[in-house]
Amino acid sequence: MQNITRIYALSKRNVILRYKNSLVGFLWGFFKPLLYLLILIIVFSRMSGIDNFVLYATSGLIFWFYFANVTNQSIASIIASAGIIKSLNVPVAFFPLSEILSELFNFMLTIFVFLVAMNWFGIVYSPKLFLILPVALLFSFFTLGITLVLCALNVFFRDVGILWTTVQPALFYLTPIAYPENLIPTHYAFVVKFNPVYHFIKLARTILHDNAYPSSALWLHCIIIATLSFAVGYFVFNKLKNQFISSI
Repeated sequence: MQNITRIYALSKRNVILRYKNSLVGFLWGFFKPLLYLLILIIVFSRMSGIDNFVLYATSGLIFWFYFANVTNQSIASIIASAGIIKSLNVPVAFFPLSEILSELFNFMLTIFVFLVAMNWFGIVYSPKLFLILPVALLFSFFTLGITLVLCALNVFFRDVGILWTTVQPALFYLTPIAYPENLIPTHYAFVVKFNPVYHFIKLARTILHDNAYPSSALWLHCIIIATLSFAVGYFVFNKLKNQFISSI
């Protein structure tokens, strides 16, 4: 119970600090995806050949920005909290975990607003939409695994943060968010499918855009990716955490 209270306090602190002295608060979380959506509509909508492009692109953007925001904000969480870690007996894993929980709050709000707003763009309300909750949970475990690895390595090699901000835009364009998969040349398709984010966005998009039940194979694929990501992240973080204090 004490640990839950600590994580809650850290998550609440993250939300408060993030929007301190902000005029519109958490609404900033909607502006960036909206700006990207407008750009994608201008550039890609006519050439994509996708039915209901707004719904297609938005269903990918909300998951992408959740992933991007968590990793960007968490990667330096250990370093930024050096004073607290050195002075208080707080498990270091709480800091990246609190970042993902505070961003998960924004993510769920974004999904709710998306489901309401997409009513104007033809989303089909059906019981299938409830499947987006386990998708969000799986994606969160996957993202937490990536976050733990980046966060731990960044303590020892500060270049990791710089490298991640360089790699991330490339990862965005390797994910079919604004373009259909059939635009990818066959001999390069394996590169896109090697991108794990692609599979989670495909899972979410099948529910939100296609109004269909994802295949068992796709569910299994995402479960395996999320499990492996979390297991690797947990292992790396725990292997290195005892050396954090001497390195921050």
